[in-house]
This record gives sequence, structure tokens and C-alpha cells, in this order.
Amino acid sequence: MIDFQTFVSQEAHRLWDGDHLKRSLAKAAMFSNFKDFGTRPIDSFKPHHIHSFFDMLGESGRSNNTINHYAACLTKVFTQAMEAELITHTPKFTWKKIKGSMRPLYYTAEQLLAMEAYFDEHSKHWWMRHFIIIGAETGMRLGEILTLVPSSISSGDSGGIWAHLETTKNGAERYVPINKRVRGALHELNDHPAIHWNEHAFYRAWGPMRSRLLHNDNRYVFHTLRHTCATRLANDFKANSAIIGMMLGHKCEATTRKYIKSKPEALQALVAQF
Repeated sequence: MIDFQTFVSQEAHRLWDGDHLKRSLAKAAMFSNFKDFGTRPIDSFKPHHIHSFFDMLGESGRSNNTINHYAACLTKVFTQAMEAELITHTPKFTWKKIKGSMRPLYYTAEQLLAMEAYFDEHSKHWWMRHFIIIGAETGMRLGEILTLVPSSISSGDSGGIWAHLETTKNGAERYVPINKRVRGALHELNDHPAIHWNEHAFYRAWGPMRSRLLHNDNRYVFHTLRHTCATRLANDFKANSAIIGMMLGHKCEATTRKYIKSKPEALQALVAQF
């Protein structure tokens, strides 16, 4: 019987494509590297095997939402194995429950400064400070940041600086304007963030930071920086949802509205005008 790792290698091009292929292969590799799962026959997996992997992800700081992304990846692999008649059924593992409205609205300016200072103090993970700056001030997804290379950065005729994303989650390319702080952060990362990135190190460092600064609330994740960017654009700079959608790369304005949160002080200022 074929093992998990070999099966994924053989079937990857039929399961995923584009940037989704890279991300899914990374998730499958994480699963393979856990215990003996890579060399375990694909027909030998039981729900308790999958659950032990999920427990490890949770203990290392992954949110339930992130764990469910791994679950979706594994579901696709085992479904493909069943359709190939290598297994008779997929493991019936339990997904992580997510309360729809429980994700933090956004990081405050004070929280962002504290997060940056934290990683300044912990020199081993200095690069994480720059990832935070890029995420908070451009709204780019973590996966998008990791695709950047020196040739992605260019200057416009008006002197503006842009980051070119050739492929994004919705399949369309996008040009993201970057300010001086983001340009400086990218420069510190050699304009190639992926060469500094280490997923295991990232989550091992993010957990203690979250515990110290954010009440150990596991809803505070990197993706919240994207919500923070949208919220600041709407509340602090009065950008409309169409512009914010262009910045974030949304095709649907309804999606953008989910990212925009109302700051209490913005509402107070509005009421004061009555």
C-alpha cells in the first residue's frame, strides 16, 4: 500500500494548482513530518491520528481557523485516495469549532507598537517585526508577503512604490502601494521575505508574544493585521469600501465590509457632529 507522502507527491498536480499548490504542499509536509505520518500507509489512518496532529498545531499557537485549513487539505487528500480506490472511506475526524463573531476586530496602534517592540527585544526573531509592519500597513495576506522577491518592488512614474503580486487568492494579479515604513521593512528582509521565514519558528515566537501582550487570546492571529489595515483605512483615512477592496484584492464589496470595523472613537466623533 502506498504511503501518505508518496501519494501526495503523485497526486498534488491533480489536487491543487498555482499558489494554492505551494500552500497545500507545505501543509501536507507538516503532516508528513509529524511522527511517522509521512511513511504511514494511507489506508491506516484513524481519526485519533488526525486529532493528535491538530492538538500539536493548537499547542504550537495555530488558531482553530488555521487548523481547519489543514483539515481541508487532509480531507482533499483522503477523498482523492478514496476515489482512487486506495481506501474505502475517509477518516471521520472532528473539525475545530469557530465562533463566527469572535475574531478580534483589529489591533490597536498601541498593540502594534508593543508587538514591534517585543520582537525588537527578541533579536532571534527580529524579522517578525517587519512582517507585522508589512501586514498591518498593506493588508497583504501572509502567503502574499511570502511571494515577494526583489523584482516585485517597483517605482511608479509619480514616485510611488509598489509591490506586484502576480498571483493572489482570487487568481488575479494586484499592485499594492507601499509606504516608507513598509519599504524599510522589505529592505531589512532583503526584498525577499521568504528567505527569512520559518513557519515553526514563527508560531513558537508568536505564542509567547500573544501570551505576554494579548492576554493569550488565540484569536489574535497574523490575519488580524489584514483586518487592521482595512479598519484604519476606513476609520482613520475615510477611504470608501471600493478603494479598500482594491487594496485588499477583494472581488466582492460584501467581503470588504466584513473586514471594516468601526472604532469606538470614530463613532463618538460622528455622534458629536449632531
